[in-house]
Amino acid sequence: MVKHVVWMGLLVAAASCTTVAPVSAPASYISSKQPHTVWLTKANKSVVKVDGPRMLGDTVIGSVNGDYTEIPLNEVTRVAAVEPAKGKTIAAAVAGGAVTAAALVVIFSHSGSGNSGGIDTQADTMTLGRSF
Repeated sequence: MVKHVVWMGLLVAAASCTTVAPVSAPASYISSKQPHTVWLTKANKSVVKVDGPRMLGDTVIGSVNGDYTEIPLNEVTRVAAVEPAKGKTIAAAVAGGAVTAAALVVIFSHSGSGNSGGIDTQADTMTLGRSF
C-alpha cells in the first residue's frame, strides 16, 4: 500500500517537472537541445506538432503524424518545446514531502499500540457462546 502511494507520488512529481514553453531562438535551440518534440505555430494560427525535429538550413524537418515534413522557419510565428518547470518542481517536492510525512505519521501512530484495530475479542468470543 505504502509502496503504491510512493510510486504515484513519483509519477505526479515527474509529470509536474516540465511545461511547454515558447523558444526564443528556434534554430539554435533545435540544433543544440535536439528536443523530442516541438510545436510550431504557423502564420495561419495552425499548430503543428513535429516529432524528432532537426534543422536543415532555415527549415525545420521532422515527423508530423508519422510523415516526413519540412517547414521553413519564415512560415512559423512561434516555436514551443518541453522545458523544465522549476516552480512546478518545487511545488511537487513540497507536496510529495507533505504526503510522505503524513503517511509516516499514520503508519507509526498505529504500529506497536497494542490496539487490535478496534476489535473487542472478548465480545466476539461471548457471541459464539463459549470462552477461550
